[in-house]
Amino acid sequence: MRNIRFLFSLFTILWAGNAYSQGTPSSSGGSLSSGTIDSQFLHLIAISKSENGFEIVRRANLELIRRNVADSLAAYRDQIAEISATIGQEQTAMTALSDSLALVKGELAAAREERDSFAFFGFQTSKIVYSLIVWGIVLVLAVTLAYYIYRFSQSHVVTRDAQKALADLQAEFDQHRKKAMEKEQKLKRQLQDEINRKAGL
Repeated sequence: MRNIRFLFSLFTILWAGNAYSQGTPSSSGGSLSSGTIDSQFLHLIAISKSENGFEIVRRANLELIRRNVADSLAAYRDQIAEISATIGQEQTAMTALSDSLALVKGELAAAREERDSFAFFGFQTSKIVYSLIVWGIVLVLAVTLAYYIYRFSQSHVVTRDAQKALADLQAEFDQHRKKAMEKEQKLKRQLQDEINRKAGL
């Protein structure tokens, strides 16, 4: 029903456009060839004639508005196509930038890993692990050194005690030898005295 009414209105407008001459422009100051589409339609309504509740529009004016609308739509389509192309280019650029960023991040991670690690006995080792290994070796060597120092001091104490015991034994031996010599000399004198006493008899 609505379509039939619209077709009837359009037919009436086209018929009336052929039947009537172009009306004089109104004092609205608008134009059918310039301004926005809305202002052109307002101007078209202003220069149209009303009859029985219908607006009678000249066909040439309606065709001019149609061309203007078509031109505007074409311009909008061109703008949309340009914007879409620009968006596509920007998306391509963003994808390239994202790829470049990912590549730079990978290179940065590799550089950090290379900076924080190095080859140790043919194995790639981080500096933390290397530090733990080195300090572990230092600790083991320090404990070993402390153990040998302790053993050396203990053996030195034993050696000193043995030397002291040997010195005491040597002194005791010297004293015993001295006593033995004195006793031997005493016995020799007694023997000589006895020999002399017997020889005097």
